[in-house]
Amino acid sequence: MRWFSLATAFLWGYYGFDNFGDELMFKACVNLLRELGFGTIYTPLPKGKKSMGVTSVDRYSIKLLSLLKKSQVSIAGGGGLFQDVTSLRSLLYYYSISKASLLMDKPLIFFGNSVGPLRRRLSKKLVWDVFKDKRTVFIARDPASYRYVKMVGGNAVLGTDPAIIHLMESDMEKKTEKKAVFFLKSPMDVSYILKSLRDQGINDFVISTAFPGDHSYLPPLRNGENLLEEIVSSSIVITERFHPALVAAYFEIPFIIVDCQKARRFFARYTKEDHFFSKRDPLEISLKVPVVLKKELKLKEKMKNDAIEMKEMLKGVLKGW
Repeated sequence: MRWFSLATAFLWGYYGFDNFGDELMFKACVNLLRELGFGTIYTPLPKGKKSMGVTSVDRYSIKLLSLLKKSQVSIAGGGGLFQDVTSLRSLLYYYSISKASLLMDKPLIFFGNSVGPLRRRLSKKLVWDVFKDKRTVFIARDPASYRYVKMVGGNAVLGTDPAIIHLMESDMEKKTEKKAVFFLKSPMDVSYILKSLRDQGINDFVISTAFPGDHSYLPPLRNGENLLEEIVSSSIVITERFHPALVAAYFEIPFIIVDCQKARRFFARYTKEDHFFSKRDPLEISLKVPVVLKKELKLKEKMKNDAIEMKEMLKGVLKGW
């Protein structure tokens, strides 16, 4: 089976919940599959909501299986789907889609995903069951996930995050303003941080949300509007969420990542400097602000090349079927 002859793909992930990172990955994957000649894309979305012109089905509808059966390939498009920290229920849901794909003899491709943390013995057994199947190809988002899947005998290659593909194809350009953008999961005393920013000539402070339920009101920070534009026009991003840091890194904007293990795992291949990472300690963050603002970031070319290489990996995998 050749990739250019495939007509229908079943694309799945944590889509449709207004999570900034997952929506970036969704857009990237839909556009890439269309570029590769997939005329029909089926996607499970909450309550079958409409998005990107895909044929959607409710995430828990039995119709999901009939659409999977009609598809030539099953693709998990980015994200940490196999982890049990959020809930075991979530892992069971994605395991069920993976197992159904294999039982229907569909090529199963994980495109820029991570694995873990896996705290339960059951979780590990289920994940190993999927990755040990020779029809599963795991294109890892980060080196730790790549090594894990290889360790359990899976077919793994090292890729990157699919969101970079979307950023590459956007027409956005860096436009630096004297502005700091915060992404906080819960309230934080930012007085030390704001003083440090003011000492560096930054007096405009924005709070945005990358995930529903994140903290969105923290005077004197003003509420951000277009999230992507706020990041690209900022002088620094301070975030507890991974994808705002990824966007900042791609546009070579200084960033500080607060208590985010998935970000540490991802950025291990791009920078060894600890200045970009902090505990959830306002004083520590404030001390790192002047340091990272002086750092000249040169990450875009490497991230872009990795994303281009990952696109070619997907083409190569599809050509093998």
